[in-house]
Amino acid sequence: MYSEQRQRQADAYLQAANVSTAKDVQMSAPEVTLCLGLATVQRPGEQYVRSAYASLIEGLTKDDREHIYSVLLIGHADPERHPIYHEPWLRHLSNKLLTYNTSDTKQMELLRSWEQTQDYRKKAIFDYTYLLETCIDTGAPWIAIVEDDIIAVAGWYPRTIAALDIVKSKGSEWLYLRLFYTEQFLGWNSEFWPTYLFASVSIVLAVAAMLLILRHLHFHTSISASLIFTACFVCTPACIALFFIAGRMSMLPLAPGVHEMPNFGCCAQGFVFSSTTAGRVVGKLKEKEVGFVDMILEEWANEEKLTRFAIVPSLLQHIGGRSSKGDDFKPTEFMSIADTIFNFGFELYRQDGARITHPVDA
Repeated sequence: MYSEQRQRQADAYLQAANVSTAKDVQMSAPEVTLCLGLATVQRPGEQYVRSAYASLIEGLTKDDREHIYSVLLIGHADPERHPIYHEPWLRHLSNKLLTYNTSDTKQMELLRSWEQTQDYRKKAIFDYTYLLETCIDTGAPWIAIVEDDIIAVAGWYPRTIAALDIVKSKGSEWLYLRLFYTEQFLGWNSEFWPTYLFASVSIVLAVAAMLLILRHLHFHTSISASLIFTACFVCTPACIALFFIAGRMSMLPLAPGVHEMPNFGCCAQGFVFSSTTAGRVVGKLKEKEVGFVDMILEEWANEEKLTRFAIVPSLLQHIGGRSSKGDDFKPTEFMSIADTIFNFGFELYRQDGARITHPVDA
């Protein structure tokens, strides 16, 4: 799979950064185009953030890297708790290593309390707003916030900037550009069963009408009533059933490009906001104080009728099998909920020398 190949590239890049003695990035660029924010907390077992961050940096051109200001937040009141805190790559590859403001005693007490009680729904909101505010301060016109359990396709940055140009040309008031979605919720959604029923009945009626017309015009003897009955109530329904069984993403896949995705996108692995919108997002998250970022954003977008966009194919892949929000293993499915968050289209990327291709690019 492409994600495995990409992870090997990221890990090799990280190993090289760990033995390097020079810092690979400037502390500031003359003109920062995008602030890249990533928050990480210690997970049981593997720390996905290593591969996640390296995949975002590996493969960038020198010019691209100079226009990205990266902020990596160690999301612990005591950053020493995180296994990566003293690893050399952390300071070699990031523009800013962010920790909490220890001078704010009251806030630090709250953070320690949330960590001890595992109140992820409050702490995750705080971390997200903290990253957004830090990125807003850089003056970058675009802000990307990604989670620490992703793998990025090589060339994600120029593809993102190109997609943002398309979004700007739409002219509508929009909330975010989604860098990841899972096809899991883009199937034959039950909310639209009347549409599916209407289409199915229409197809059966069309077949019946076509056969009756042919029988009347030329084939009265060869097209019998029993043949029409079999075609309309056996063969056609069977074909319709096979169409639905094959799945929506197989039969009606999304075309490549930038799409509106107002429903069923899931999840918060990667969003890009304009700097103006980011300020409004901060205000909304602080108003809510508790919850899940993606759910709060979706509720807000529905209320305010804000457009939401997604890049197809996805530029990020979710790789985490252990959630940072606790163990969510489902014995009946022999996997965790995190394991089911996956983008199949991402795996169709191919490395062709220095060029990254995808079947939809052809």
